[in-house]
Amino acid sequence: MRISEDGTNFTARNQYSRMCIAKTLIQLMKSKELDDITITELVKKANVSRMTFYKYYKSKKEVLSDYMYEIVNEYIKETREREDIGSFPEFKRICHCFEFFKQYSPFMIILINSNMYSVIINAVNDYMDTYVLPTSRYSRYELYYYAGALCNIYIKWLESGMQEAPEEIAKMVYKKSPYYI
Repeated sequence: MRISEDGTNFTARNQYSRMCIAKTLIQLMKSKELDDITITELVKKANVSRMTFYKYYKSKKEVLSDYMYEIVNEYIKETREREDIGSFPEFKRICHCFEFFKQYSPFMIILINSNMYSVIINAVNDYMDTYVLPTSRYSRYELYYYAGALCNIYIKWLESGMQEAPEEIAKMVYKKSPYYI
């Protein structure tokens, strides 16, 4: 069971409420600017109380960050279950990363269009700090360098309509990487 930053256990019920809030906010952002969406409008459409919103979040940006955390958490879970994709920074892992996150491209594009790049990069940096750094031969700053490059490539790939297959992008990244062996 996941635990929030303030120590609250996330049960299936409050996980459902949080995801309703996040998915509703994302839906609203398809037609409105984040600043133009009120908490009242959000909770009404999400069918949750205002108190429920403030139980989990301080802001709408925090909702988006939490949803991004859930996506990264799903990536972690999936990569742990797969033995066929290697480890950081192998070609198959890079390819899998682009394939996995491609499925969340509508959400990522909403973040990009809202100039909320920080939600993406903060989640990736947290992933590097928490899951890669403890077993890596690379320094924290080398990992940030790599994560920043991957994020920028991913964002530009999304913005250009994902013309290339994930394998093509992974090939370019892998051969140009300072971690290329």
